[in-house]
Amino acid sequence: MILGRAAPFTPLLIITLRTIAIVALAMVALFPLYWMLVIALTPTGLGRQVMTFFPTTPTLENFVTLFADRPMARWIWNSILVATLASAISLAFGTTCGYALSRLRFRGANLLLIAVLTTQMMPATSIIVPLYMLFRAWGLLDTMQGMVVGHISLVVPLAIWMSKGFFDSIPTDLESAARIDGCTHAGAFFHVALPLAVPGLAAIFIYGFVTSWHDFLFSRTLVTSQELWTAANGIASFRGEYFTLQELQMAASLVFAIPVVVVFFVMQRWIVSGALSGSIR
Repeated sequence: MILGRAAPFTPLLIITLRTIAIVALAMVALFPLYWMLVIALTPTGLGRQVMTFFPTTPTLENFVTLFADRPMARWIWNSILVATLASAISLAFGTTCGYALSRLRFRGANLLLIAVLTTQMMPATSIIVPLYMLFRAWGLLDTMQGMVVGHISLVVPLAIWMSKGFFDSIPTDLESAARIDGCTHAGAFFHVALPLAVPGLAAIFIYGFVTSWHDFLFSRTLVTSQELWTAANGIASFRGEYFTLQELQMAASLVFAIPVVVVFFVMQRWIVSGALSGSIR
């Protein structure tokens, strides 16, 4: 009888333990962000002296200083502009190339795919020197256009591979039926394959945006003017040779993370709606 009475409580116990585990993991994952917030709310110069879990004298002075005394708004705008352009251009190139590699059969297609994958596997430090020399010859150093082109070189290879995988999952019979009804190859691509690949295209755009947004090596090497810095360069400028303005650096890091979080949540809803509409079609 005792075992019989205890049995109904087993699912409740499992749910409780699972909830506790999820909450614990969430706290571990979010603790670095919380600690950044604590330091950012600490008055400048007191971060190393007062290390408590709750700021004793919280202040927004560091956030005000970022936008009043430092060109943080300009750096954020540069990052948004570069990341958006690089991810959009990479999406256009990756989509068309991935579709061609998925649908067309030609000699050397597999070799071309291996070459694209090889470029993605190469570390960024191995291509920054030849890229710097090319940009110097073309007059693209210390320009926004050069930084966009540099970030495109980071995103395009994987965008091609991702888009090819998404188009491979779309049945070719749908495009064949569209061509029978009078569509051209381009019409079948734009009206059939492309709408069904919307979730994949959104994922490619998010990947390109995040990759470009977090890049530091290319932005630091290809641009020297402070007005052209991205936010990653601006955050690094708070670290000096003998001391670091860690309160300002943590405040800038929190501001730096906001656009990526916004883009992710907006595109997440779009990915879900695109997947549902694609399944209905």
